[in-house]
Amino acid sequence: MSDNGQDAPPERVVNTYNGWDPLEEVIVGTAFGATKPGHEPAFNAYVRSPQDRLSRAARRPAELIEAAEMQLDNLARVLEQEGVVVRRPTPTDFFTPVRTPTFEVAGQNASACPRDVLLVIGDQIVEATMGMRVRFFEYLPYRELVREYFNRGARWVAAPKPSMADEMYTADYSTQEVGFDADTHPSLTELEPCFDAASFARIGRDIFYQPDVVTNDFGARWLARHLGPEFRVHRARFKDPHPQHIDATMVPLRPGLVMMNPERPALDDTVELFTSNGWEVVEAVPSVSDTIPRPDEVSNWISMNVFNVDEETIICEEQEEPMIKMLETLGFRVIPLPFRDVYRFGGSFHCCTTDIRRRGGLKSYFPKLDG
Repeated sequence: MSDNGQDAPPERVVNTYNGWDPLEEVIVGTAFGATKPGHEPAFNAYVRSPQDRLSRAARRPAELIEAAEMQLDNLARVLEQEGVVVRRPTPTDFFTPVRTPTFEVAGQNASACPRDVLLVIGDQIVEATMGMRVRFFEYLPYRELVREYFNRGARWVAAPKPSMADEMYTADYSTQEVGFDADTHPSLTELEPCFDAASFARIGRDIFYQPDVVTNDFGARWLARHLGPEFRVHRARFKDPHPQHIDATMVPLRPGLVMMNPERPALDDTVELFTSNGWEVVEAVPSVSDTIPRPDEVSNWISMNVFNVDEETIICEEQEEPMIKMLETLGFRVIPLPFRDVYRFGGSFHCCTTDIRRRGGLKSYFPKLDG
């Protein structure tokens, strides 16, 4: 009870509906314990030569882990200076084998990218199924945090864990002659619900997903039914030979402004849905990785993987000068930070964070869909 005899409002432990409301609490990943995964069926879309299928799990070199962790620690410090509470996953050794009744792998992955594992919508945390065998148990480093959030009042649900049996993956899949197409050449079957959290973009009541090499339509249908009629889940398709996650293809920057990848045009009416509801659509600029060597783990559009502190403030890799200038032209205060050493662990600022609490409520940003 409050001093005036009224019930005090519940603490907002978990609260986020988009990627731009003022950030109050966030999880930043860690590179400690990371493993370079060996080949598995989920990687077939990326195979360039038969030799790729022979790759084996290996520990990441200590010097690469230390360099990445320094940049992740720096990101955490900067966010704290911006007034944000920063949490980190439990350090975990991923160079450990996994064996289940349906698959086995000699090593796992990492916990550098919490965005891929945890989907936060409103006051609930959804643990994604994950689409790769090496990431099956990647939720475990976050369990201590999620358990704490639950005990403080948040909702917590784990999506159905798929078997990841061979039948979940399209047999003998390849993109060497025919590029990925969710309708005619998918890498995943519809045997079971399957999704990574980073395949979804949250825009208030409307949530967009891209069926890709780790997310199928069954997974999106499960999420839509779980969330209920308060939310609208939209399928968006883009021309991409091997898509994985949506945050280097379509990036909402603030209400009314979305950044699209010009090399991956929409194959449906996604752009028209934005423009017909008053959104400005801007084309992203490619990464300087075209001229500066980059690891295979990220694309030349890693420049799009930015992270909002609020509607006016955004974090971008310090060497991505074309993207920084573009964002400044759009009216953002840009915080440039070094992050290239983190790329080989799976992504940039958006991948390596999961916003847990933002100051704001559920809104609709697509008024023509509200009738």
